[in-house]
Amino acid sequence: MALEQNYSKQKKDNAKQEFQLLSILLQYPNKIDEIADILETRHFLNSTAQLIYDILLKQFERDNQISKTKLFLKLKNENIVKDPEEMIEDLTSGFNTPEELKPTIDIIKKNHQKDLLKRASKKIDKLAAQPELDISEYQSRAQEIIFTATNESSDLDKHIYTMEEALLESFEAYLNRKEKKVDIGLQTGFISLDNLIGGFKKGHLNVIAASTSMGKTTFAINIAKNVLKRNEPTAIISLEMEAQEIVDRMIIQEAKINGWKYNQGETNEKEDKRISKILDDLHEFPLSISDERGLNVAQIRARLRKFKAQMDDLSLVIVDYLQMIQLPEEHSQNTARAVGEIVLQLRNLASELEVPIILISQISRSFTSRQDKRPVLSDLRDSGNIEEVADGVIFLYRHAHTSAAAREKAEAEGTEQDTEIVIAKQRTGQTGSVKLLFDEEYVSFVDPENVSLEEMIPDE
Repeated sequence: MALEQNYSKQKKDNAKQEFQLLSILLQYPNKIDEIADILETRHFLNSTAQLIYDILLKQFERDNQISKTKLFLKLKNENIVKDPEEMIEDLTSGFNTPEELKPTIDIIKKNHQKDLLKRASKKIDKLAAQPELDISEYQSRAQEIIFTATNESSDLDKHIYTMEEALLESFEAYLNRKEKKVDIGLQTGFISLDNLIGGFKKGHLNVIAASTSMGKTTFAINIAKNVLKRNEPTAIISLEMEAQEIVDRMIIQEAKINGWKYNQGETNEKEDKRISKILDDLHEFPLSISDERGLNVAQIRARLRKFKAQMDDLSLVIVDYLQMIQLPEEHSQNTARAVGEIVLQLRNLASELEVPIILISQISRSFTSRQDKRPVLSDLRDSGNIEEVADGVIFLYRHAHTSAAAREKAEAEGTEQDTEIVIAKQRTGQTGSVKLLFDEEYVSFVDPENVSLEEMIPDE
């Protein structure tokens, strides 16, 4: 009996903390972006508090803010609570301060972890009741249960990596040779492309799209590396590649090491020395990477705000890639509409953070039926209104990769590296195309104009 009373009291205490957090949010609604990425609905043990928090999160994801009026109407219209007026009154009448937010979150997550351990304990009890299990199998299953319970966490820092690289002054001179008094945009480091688009403008959303294996992620990493060499703070939200893979690409490109040899550990002593030097150079790159999969736009927003605060500023953001972003639940049955909503929210985020965002996207395979397989705006997969919302759209096209015959012909002509960078849309500049070369050995893109300029620089 005493155990039951203790359990009942504990449930009430848990609910008190959870409703206190909701109260803080409704009294200080701007605090929602501080916790959207670190506190999930599953952390709530009280079902009513969980439902209300879920409503607030969806409001934030949709509107970039929360509203107690909209919460009240939702509670009332869907009969979520017995007396919505009294609920809202209780949540907004107490005295709370913003300083109570962090300790309240800590208590809620601690209670959630305790609850997971209690459930794990019950599972182990049931496991022990199975006489057919031998000792080793019982231990293995019990360890797995405990491991799952103690490692279920949404802590942001678990998926955050920071790396800074020393500024390479010898390259900066020719990448920014032409000084202009007005903001010409963030230079990509590819001279041909920069001469056409004038760089990426602050607050603009730029979509880089291509079919599979055209090198769109490599292209974005190339741009990031070029920007980082100018000591410009950069953030990468990677929903597919791990942070280590991204850094490996940069090492391969900078050290001029065969990608296969590097990944297989087959490099020679001379190459190892180059890798060692590049590792020493790269540690000062002002780069933050998130490699957690399955993020929604609200979590991406919260993460980028944290990055900007940590690095004092952001010059470039890369999101890789659109089709891996978790769809808004209310639009999950209409993919095109959901994708369009995500793109709109990311464009608004670019404006809010005053930073250019590069969003990588797949395109549909509709181009395969055309004689001219160069991608066009209508090829954007599940496009919805991507081409209307985005400030710029850039396609990558490598003809040698469209068919075996095209590859064979390109190899015979020596054009297998040719990559057409098609600027299909640009809100504030020209459209057109430029040619880059894809170096498969070093997994990187090369601008012939950059190479020509480098050859003009005298050796020291």
